[in-house]
Amino acid sequence: MDFFDRQRQTKKNTARLVFYFILAVLFVSLLNHLSISLSILLLGLLYVGEESEHDVGDVIEFVPFLMDLRFIGLSAFLTFCFICSAALIRMYQLKNGSTSLALAMGGRFVSPSSTEPKERQLLNVVEEMAIASSIIAPNVFVLEGERGINAMAVGSSVDDAVVLVTSGFLRQLNRQESQGVIAHEFSHILNEDMKINMRMVVVIHGMMVLRNFGNLLISGIGSRNSDGGGSHPALIAVGTAFIVTGSVGSGLAGLIKSAVSREREYLADASAVQFTRNPLGLAGALKKIGALKYGSRVKSYKVEEVSHMFFGSSIRAAKARLSRTHPPLLDRIKPLDPAFDGDFSKVKLIEVNQIETPKPSDPSLVKAVAFAEIEAVEQHAEAGADLNQKGKDGSTPVVVAPLHGYRKSAQVMLANLEGATIESKSASLLADTIASPTIEHIDFAVVLLRSLPEVVRDAAHDTHDACALVFALLLDKRQEAVRQKQLGQVGDVFAEQMAVTTAKLYDEVIQLDPRAKLPVADLAVGSLRQLSPDQFASFKYVIDSMVSADQAIDLFEFSLSKLVMRHLEPHYNGGCKKVTQVYSLKRLGNECSVLISALANVAGADEAAIQVAFDAGVDQLASVPDMKQLPADKCNFQQLDEALVKLNGVTLKLKRLLIQAAAASVSADGYLQVQEAEMLRVISDSLDCPMPPLAIALDTAD
Repeated sequence: MDFFDRQRQTKKNTARLVFYFILAVLFVSLLNHLSISLSILLLGLLYVGEESEHDVGDVIEFVPFLMDLRFIGLSAFLTFCFICSAALIRMYQLKNGSTSLALAMGGRFVSPSSTEPKERQLLNVVEEMAIASSIIAPNVFVLEGERGINAMAVGSSVDDAVVLVTSGFLRQLNRQESQGVIAHEFSHILNEDMKINMRMVVVIHGMMVLRNFGNLLISGIGSRNSDGGGSHPALIAVGTAFIVTGSVGSGLAGLIKSAVSREREYLADASAVQFTRNPLGLAGALKKIGALKYGSRVKSYKVEEVSHMFFGSSIRAAKARLSRTHPPLLDRIKPLDPAFDGDFSKVKLIEVNQIETPKPSDPSLVKAVAFAEIEAVEQHAEAGADLNQKGKDGSTPVVVAPLHGYRKSAQVMLANLEGATIESKSASLLADTIASPTIEHIDFAVVLLRSLPEVVRDAAHDTHDACALVFALLLDKRQEAVRQKQLGQVGDVFAEQMAVTTAKLYDEVIQLDPRAKLPVADLAVGSLRQLSPDQFASFKYVIDSMVSADQAIDLFEFSLSKLVMRHLEPHYNGGCKKVTQVYSLKRLGNECSVLISALANVAGADEAAIQVAFDAGVDQLASVPDMKQLPADKCNFQQLDEALVKLNGVTLKLKRLLIQAAAASVSADGYLQVQEAEMLRVISDSLDCPMPPLAIALDTAD
């Protein structure tokens, strides 16, 4: 099942969730009428004989009124509206973003510049996964005081995603186990399971509101009684009816969670193993949950509403059995580690007061890794050494993946090769890589991050310097006069110090591997989201000015500015704009022509090559009539940008066709230039289909 199939499945699950919710609300509405009616009758019977003028017959005469279909309909309708209103209010609250939910749960934001060892390890793993997946690194939050081992991904979209982990996660898990759990959460992010998870929060809140309202009535009465205000048996009776009905609603909400969530946890485990090829890392995390006294429990505020979003079951075992949202631990561990006998007492944990001392690097292993001495590295691996080591300078040119289950070595070299190309796969295979990173992509991300100069990584994690870093990436490399003009534009808007910082960073980024530049910009986006609205407006103005400083936009300038602005503008403009769903490309023939013509002009070195590239793209879009090859002035980058905005409104099936057509066009000669590969990635990103880095292996074209 590829990305597009998973997206279709998510839509089906959403429709199923809405259907279940409507059925459950209708049932609870009728049940609530019955509960309130019984409470009224019982209350009436209690008053009979206590200095009352009424008798049992008067109470019985009230029954036909309560059972009148019009009254039943009105009562059920009011309950239905009450539940739906609570759900809509919760939906509105969640529109403020995933960060607000993380903070409401007591999460502490982890700064990207944190130097605390465990936090730094977690941030590195998240950044590696983000680069391997070609998405913006999610913000990270820690639930302090939570001793259980757990994590969750929250958000309504990939750009809105945040990752929360418990303090027990940070304390107990080593790097490989952390990587396994974070890979599991990234599966939820890439497959947009988060979106349906957030909708389930709305459903669950709506179903629980009756019970909460009943508790509010009774607790309010209790406080009034304690002040001498007298008893209110009528309200107590009504409150009890609401609690009974609300408890049934909560049970139904749990069943809905279980029906939608459990299977997706198996799929996310499988995806995590596909990402890391290290099943023992994920299995190790699950074993520690089983061995830990606190397991994966979370005591945070309103955890019951979000229990289905966690990596492990976050509520008490007694509650979890009633509506299990996660498979049993052993059922998850066995496929990952068939040799495990189920004895959690053998699992080694870190004691509460124990401080984990990092092991010093093995100089011989660091040397073997640095000089790509694969046989020596494999000997260290067989001896059980940690292969994820760094030299004294904090970086190595080669990374060897710790694939414990396979004991294989994976080598990824970074080289600043001019004119390098990537041997292309078929257009269909390229489309299959969407949102499906592999261990090779993670290895690439690890070595890419380690290859970055410390000053560049630090700049990406600082809001002020992140601006300068993006500006440095955009500085003209060919003409000194244009570069000085751009630095002047930076200084005019952000003051001289920003221009000085930009110039210093330029000396570093000019030496970066070409494949590292867009990922570096991705890393900076997280820090750039901390800009104030006025600062962002100034930042956007400078970007536009720098891009047009030489009166021409090149491929890299378009790719970089498109990527950065596409992920920043929704943050400052109140979310992504809604687009009209389009079910046929026949209405978008001009936009398709602009897309394929622009790519053909980029891919072709002469008229013949441009024609071949255009024809290759058109062959993938046979259903689109009247495709026309446009001259360069009719399909420039500005027009391509406008076309991509409209094409983003097509269905998933059509998006796959567009990506296949784009891939066929730029790889018509069998090779991809590095910038062409990055251009294809930007186009996929513009269609909300993240494509992992294509340039993980370079070949020189003949």
